[in-house]
Amino acid sequence: MRIGIIFNIDKEALLSCFPLQTDKAEFGNYCVSYGAPAVNTLIHSFLQAGHFVRIFTLAQRSFTIITDQIEIYATEVYNRYPIKYLWGTFTDAHALRKLMQGHLNDLDVLHAHWTYQNAYAALFYEKQIPVFCTVRDIASYIWWIESVKNKVTWSFRVLMNWMVFRHKKKIHFIANSPYTAAIIKKKYHIDVPIIPNSIKDSFIKYDNHLSPKAFKILCISSSNDKRKNVKALLYAFKTFRLRHPEATLQLVGPPFVDGDTIIENWKHEGLLQQVELIGGIPHDKLVEYIDRCSIFVTPSLEETFGNTLLESIVRKVPVIGGLHSGAVPYVLHHGEAGYLCDVSKPECICQALEYVYSHPQEVANKAEEAYQIILSEYTEGIVCQKHIELYKKFIIKN
Repeated sequence: MRIGIIFNIDKEALLSCFPLQTDKAEFGNYCVSYGAPAVNTLIHSFLQAGHFVRIFTLAQRSFTIITDQIEIYATEVYNRYPIKYLWGTFTDAHALRKLMQGHLNDLDVLHAHWTYQNAYAALFYEKQIPVFCTVRDIASYIWWIESVKNKVTWSFRVLMNWMVFRHKKKIHFIANSPYTAAIIKKKYHIDVPIIPNSIKDSFIKYDNHLSPKAFKILCISSSNDKRKNVKALLYAFKTFRLRHPEATLQLVGPPFVDGDTIIENWKHEGLLQQVELIGGIPHDKLVEYIDRCSIFVTPSLEETFGNTLLESIVRKVPVIGGLHSGAVPYVLHHGEAGYLCDVSKPECICQALEYVYSHPQEVANKAEEAYQIILSEYTEGIVCQKHIELYKKFIIKN
């Protein structure tokens, strides 16, 4: 099958797909870092299954790379202040729409990810090709939880999200969890199929997990906003460390670096004692940190899925997530594949950490059970096939 994909490509994740050094330089210099592991994994699974993929993306500069099995068409992202924070998403959508002209005739489907500029650009071609869109966040929730400053930017994204769903008869929407599907049903009155995110095959561990001698907690987050709720974990860790002074916490992700305003505020509040700031790292290197931890914690107040939970589970590491955090209970099979607590309350996170610390054998058994559950549902091959079956259903209709 020949599949078109629209999303902001991650240079680290797909660099190995390009054998020529000139292509690697072009791709590596102008694409984003640490972006969309769920989509990168999906693309990888398509390629592994022998499908052709053509990617349309925003980048720091326009370029084109063509190989036998994968092609990239990049257009320059609008980067002028302050417009990029206002209606820049509409400007980017127009650029993507122009980028795709003349490059869709030989494709079977076009699949946009997120309901913003990617989906808005794609819907103009719905008469030419079946158009799909995976809904990967809830725009109205993010707007509500954002700071006053960021609400201005998100107001334009909420508007574009509304405009995309206004054309719900032109796009075949996909939800990545029952949580996302239920919100789409409630807000837009449409039933959508559910296809979960997949776990990268290279992440799957086949030998045992060896816990470190000193209790080590790991948290991975792509942002540091109220939704990700990392500060609640810091408060919980501060209390936990009073009883277990040998414990450490690692924070992995682009926001967790010295000099960041929020990080400096945490230092002044005394919340970073025995906390290691790792910063952003390539996705494949996450396993090095997961393998060296005792427990993985996702303190997010809301997730439409939660890939880091899957990634930790298939490394046979026990996990803690939010009892009321969107799709997190679904991913953790409502407690069968991990420990759930009210992450809005630091004392509840601390209690969950204490339980895991005090019941090592039970925790190890649950981690093994979780591993088997996740492998039965979320591998690359399984999730790839679900997409292909859905694509074929609408290709036949057209």
